[in-house]
Amino acid sequence: MTFSDNMAREKLHRQILISLKFALQYILCVLFRDLPRMIALKRKSITDQVVAITGGASGIGKGLAQKIALEHNAIVCILDINQVVFYSIIHLNYGNLLISFVIKNFFSQEEGVRTVSQIIESGGRAYFFLCNVAKSDEVKLCAQQIFSNTKIGCIDILVCNASILRIGKFLDLDDKDYQDTMNVNILGYIYTMRAFLPHMMDRNHGQIVAIGSICSHYGDYLGTAYCTAKFAIRGLMETLQMELYEEKKNGVVLTTIYPYFVDTALIANNMTEPFSTFYDVIPLDKCVEEVLDAILKERMYYFIPQSLAFLCNAAKWFKTFAVNNHFSYTTKYSMPYVRRLINCRYKTLNKRGDNEIQTNMK
Repeated sequence: MTFSDNMAREKLHRQILISLKFALQYILCVLFRDLPRMIALKRKSITDQVVAITGGASGIGKGLAQKIALEHNAIVCILDINQVVFYSIIHLNYGNLLISFVIKNFFSQEEGVRTVSQIIESGGRAYFFLCNVAKSDEVKLCAQQIFSNTKIGCIDILVCNASILRIGKFLDLDDKDYQDTMNVNILGYIYTMRAFLPHMMDRNHGQIVAIGSICSHYGDYLGTAYCTAKFAIRGLMETLQMELYEEKKNGVVLTTIYPYFVDTALIANNMTEPFSTFYDVIPLDKCVEEVLDAILKERMYYFIPQSLAFLCNAAKWFKTFAVNNHFSYTTKYSMPYVRRLINCRYKTLNKRGDNEIQTNMK
């Protein structure tokens, strides 16, 4: 038997039977499972559950930690590197000579500890764990510390939120920019999930939430590092979802969030004038509330704002249709016009494209 025989497809009559069976099962599933769930979709209770949030010292992570602990009476574990690094760029003119200095400043603000203290003082329950998600050993050690803590134990919900932003032209960014971005924005997610997922699978219970981005669907100017990592998050979550289905671990829920630009330090310290024809920068509080709603309703994926789902799916359908029907030339000229219609653009804060803030924050 040859390799091609082993890889052969089903016979025609089998293809027809399998397709008919699928169509019937799909219709029944939509009518009696998905549709009722969509109509009666309610928030689940997470009282006394344990929620771990990477990059929880600021931005979206901090907002989620506060709401989850104080409004939903859950136990929050904040995982963060606990250090903020600012790059100050100074330009000096001497006649026709321009001299630029890059000054690296470290501020050990202990935002994670401060956030935990604020939650506890307000009557909530929270713990801080020093953890650089870009380092697998640190993530494993952090997970062991959480599991061995009798007041915490197993994690019910894991929110992978830690992120850095390196923006610049493809050839202007250096190797370290790409390495750092991949280490935090995708490998950090992988390391964290691998540390906590086995316990969820053993119990067939839990939820993993990945904070992606609109950049998980669209490549953009100056975004070769950031968009590449965010695309990878979508691929990771979709593939892991299939793996859980095959392993019959339906009690482990995966949720992926795709927000537009959010008013956080990650954006404010890296770019100016984020602009779009149809969308404003999302206020942090609004984004946090929508992310939390998606988590509590156990949505598979969620766009913020929700109208982005139409744009992403329509663009995907259009490109697929054009290529499959030998009209790929239409995407070469027409897709740029579609992008101009949306007109999502921004300016970096400096010419080189270095980010002004690098931390496990969003």
